[in-house]
Amino acid sequence: MITIGYSTKSHKPNFIKHLKETCGIKDVEIIEKINNGEKSLSVVYNEILKESNNNIVVLCHDDILFEKSYWAKRIIEHFTKKPEYGILGVAGTRYYPSSGMWWEISSEMIGQVFHQHNGKKWLSSYNKPFGNKIIDTIIVDGVLIMVQKDKIVKNFNEDVEGFHFYDTTFTFENHLENVKIGVVSNVPITHMSIGMTNEQWDVNRKKFIEDNKEFLPRILNNNLPVKTINQKQPLVSVIMPVFNYGKMFQKSIESVFESTYNNLELIIINDGSTDEYVLKKLNSLSEHPNIKIINQVNSGPSSARNNGIKNSSGEYILPLDSDDMISPDYIQTCVNLLNRNQNLSPIYCDTNHIGEINGIEQRPEWSQERLIQGPFIVNCSMFTRKAFDECEGYDENMKGWEDYDLWVRMMQKGFIGKRIPKPLFSYFHHEKDGTVSTDANKNTQELYNHIMSKNNILINNI
Repeated sequence: MITIGYSTKSHKPNFIKHLKETCGIKDVEIIEKINNGEKSLSVVYNEILKESNNNIVVLCHDDILFEKSYWAKRIIEHFTKKPEYGILGVAGTRYYPSSGMWWEISSEMIGQVFHQHNGKKWLSSYNKPFGNKIIDTIIVDGVLIMVQKDKIVKNFNEDVEGFHFYDTTFTFENHLENVKIGVVSNVPITHMSIGMTNEQWDVNRKKFIEDNKEFLPRILNNNLPVKTINQKQPLVSVIMPVFNYGKMFQKSIESVFESTYNNLELIIINDGSTDEYVLKKLNSLSEHPNIKIINQVNSGPSSARNNGIKNSSGEYILPLDSDDMISPDYIQTCVNLLNRNQNLSPIYCDTNHIGEINGIEQRPEWSQERLIQGPFIVNCSMFTRKAFDECEGYDENMKGWEDYDLWVRMMQKGFIGKRIPKPLFSYFHHEKDGTVSTDANKNTQELYNHIMSKNNILINNI
């Protein structure tokens, strides 16, 4: 029913016992290949595929532990329910860069793998477990490869020497032949290694790039759900500028489509990006019915947001930077408040800080006096189109704090801010001090004085 194969330097009876005790099925074939480096892993795995008596073959490292019993039953269930898949794994990526370093864009990576080394155990997790689902990927990591032999087109490429890049080459070559590849999360494993690269890995990486340069970079088409628009409910326009930095881009987009509020559109403004990943990602999203992509010459975030809002249709507006995220109920919570009081703008929330700095920040309650003292409202705050139009949008001449300037002008137009006392917005920190080196951070007093002056607020009277 299923074959488990692995390469090892010496006979491992305890590992065989572990496989038999945890797999959860009696009809299991185990092929152990003693190999002290005389053969590449590609050659060994091809031998296992050829010798195996079952269509489903599990190829694994000899230094892994299966965390849950009946894991083989789950593999069989995946291939039975989704017979179109040829290759499955526990980690992989939906984007493969021209550099060959497939973990380059972390937000496109899928899977969870425990690691244990020197008595310490930790989880490398690229997203939350997703139950019995399969998420499509371009390649999978070689720590655990599950194959349905009658669905693959290419065997392991025996030109790949040693024990590195055999997995990338095998899965990528099959991907190019339209073999369906994916990652599962209900076969958890612990890898008793930290998975370091070495000189041989780099040699094989360079060869792979040269052999496949016409296909790189590579990205899967979007798998985002389609939101059905209800004309009886207010439409929310999420405004997302992007300029080159794409590390969290996919996660930001996903957070929008995980929203419990369905009546929304996502307006992405490409502010002159040249980054290969960002351009590939935008192209993959171009046909989605809930997404509109606007391209402009690089003009800065204020121009991008204004342009996005100008080309949006929503009654309510929510700016969201391309490296930040929102919680599923943020939009619905804001909409509920605005539906009861159209004079509210902006509606903001507390902040969940992630990345190089972590923690929850509670924002102050809104008041005119507190707002005039300085900025405390996040950019990702909802406001009405009416409030935006009356203020004539973001000031494109500002070199920072353009959102604070907009909140001050909304206040002067008679709009009232409203705090949601929950961390429904996640701010991603690129640097350990929690900031990015910008003009706004360097010239805060100058910016503050400028905003007070341009809006005719007498600082001495505060």
